[in-house]
Amino acid sequence: MPGPQELLVIAFVALLVFGPDRLPELARNAAKVIGRLRAEVSTSVDDLKRAAEAEGLDQEWREVSAELRGTRDELRRPLGITGPARKPADARMAPVPTHRADDRPPPIDSEAT
Repeated sequence: MPGPQELLVIAFVALLVFGPDRLPELARNAAKVIGRLRAEVSTSVDDLKRAAEAEGLDQEWREVSAELRGTRDELRRPLGITGPARKPADARMAPVPTHRADDRPPPIDSEAT
């Protein structure tokens, strides 16, 4: 950031180069450009913050999803439920299999009866 002496030198050079008639107009235009630049930077920073927040939520969603899958597997294991709870994402409406390994009927020995 330039100090007061540097600003005075810049103002003097600008006055010599552009003259006293055009200098106020150039200062107004420069102020407008700086204002627009600040607004754009502020908008970009807000967009980046939202994107970072969305990424954080996405990461949190993945963690919760993994924890729920682990809990589901832990609950299914003692019940003897086999197979995935759901088919891949392209078949989201597939029914959830509910068969257990011990639900099959025992073998029948026709000579024993």
